Amino acid sequence: MSFPRSRLAGVIDIGSNSVRLVICEVMGASILQTFNEKVMAGLGEGMPKTGHLSPKGVEAALQALSRYRAILRALNVETYQAVATAAVRMASDGETFLKQAGKVLGRPVRLLSGEDEARLSARGVDLSIHNPVGLIGDLGGSSLELKRIGLEKGPETGESLMLGPLALGDMVNDPKELRKRVREALKASNVMKATRGRFYAVGGAWRAFGRLVMEMDRYPLHVLQGFQINEGQVARAAKLCLDSLTNPAARQQIETIDKKRAKYFPMAAVLIEEILTISALEGVTISAAGVREGVLHELLNMSLDDPLTDGIIAYARLDHNQIAFGRALHEFISPALAPQHDLFGSPAADIRIEMAACMMADSAGRFHPDHRAEMAYDQALRAPYLGVTHPERAMIAHAIGCRYEKDFKRPPEHVALTTELQAERAKQIGLLMRLGAVFSGRSGPILQRASLRREGETLALEVHRKDANLISETVDRRLSQAANMLRLKSMIVVR
Repeated sequence: MSFPRSRLAGVIDIGSNSVRLVICEVMGASILQTFNEKVMAGLGEGMPKTGHLSPKGVEAALQALSRYRAILRALNVETYQAVATAAVRMASDGETFLKQAGKVLGRPVRLLSGEDEARLSARGVDLSIHNPVGLIGDLGGSSLELKRIGLEKGPETGESLMLGPLALGDMVNDPKELRKRVREALKASNVMKATRGRFYAVGGAWRAFGRLVMEMDRYPLHVLQGFQINEGQVARAAKLCLDSLTNPAARQQIETIDKKRAKYFPMAAVLIEEILTISALEGVTISAAGVREGVLHELLNMSLDDPLTDGIIAYARLDHNQIAFGRALHEFISPALAPQHDLFGSPAADIRIEMAACMMADSAGRFHPDHRAEMAYDQALRAPYLGVTHPERAMIAHAIGCRYEKDFKRPPEHVALTTELQAERAKQIGLLMRLGAVFSGRSGPILQRASLRREGETLALEVHRKDANLISETVDRRLSQAANMLRLKSMIVVR
């Protein structure tokens, strides 16, 4: 049995607005951030008029790079890459800055082309969202990168449009002129034509827009990764953003979300509105992953596997025994789960969520027993693993809560995160996991010698004769509880 190996790696992202260092623990297909710091250097400030990088921005960026080099050395992170994007690419003194930056870091800085940015951002989305189909848009300080994803037909290459706030300059404060400029650029885009699916929004301005939608709707799960927004929500939030240009109360409301980015909210809102209007895209999904994750993927030659299980293993720090137990537990409970209407689009999609819940079934053993169910639930709901939508995340968490407490009740505001069918399946999974855990002592090898099967109206636990002494009153009770949840009777068979 193979287990994923953990590696530390870093990316320094030299953008038009910020210079950021991200250090990640990479395990299999999972990327888990362990360090994230940015300096708002403003390299691209004033560049559309002068053609040069901001002198103050250059000084701030080089200071940040010097600090980041010291941090990387102190943390023994030897595998890292620094990349520069649109501002450095477009500036007449960009090459001079690259030489200075390379000297400060002690290694070359890679200058990304617009196509590189689009391709790497799409790869980051591919790593973080399960089977994405549609269009990715990575909005930076100077540019907007667009690329199709998961579509067989259409251009393979991406595009870089100068539609970032620094490139648009004073136009950001003129809604009519801004909308006209954005619409013209998008209508001329080859990538936008005949695109279907969803729009995957990447970048700090759109993450802030996502937080605004959450705040306006009083959405209970403040996890941006995988957050989905429909056209009605976009329209309501966009109106508030545009009102903020003339209405102090609206301005104050968006400043509570992100004061530094408040002046860019109207531009981000107009962009996302126009993208949905011009295209046939069905809605917006926020992706917290983009270029930096794409750079890591390329740097480490990662495979494009499903990051969900690997992410759970990395975040919960599961050891070999826990991993083996999680895998055996899924094999154990699967025959008891009767096929039902697709919960997430297909049987395969449902199975991967069941598997993810089983991998977390031994993640809370170190928590205090009085708070274990609540803490395990909250961990599963908010943990930074990738590859799930919010309903999938909520179902995993609900199953984990029920695994640790038979009559577990979610907070009332979280009930709407899943459908009734998803909630029922979560309870079934949770009670079956409770049975598997107590019978086997959370041991994979013991669990592999037993099996569950449905026989008509009965749920049968079949146990090897040499494991008969493992059958206890608690095992019998938990089998009965699981069977009741499945609307079945229970039976134990010793062979």
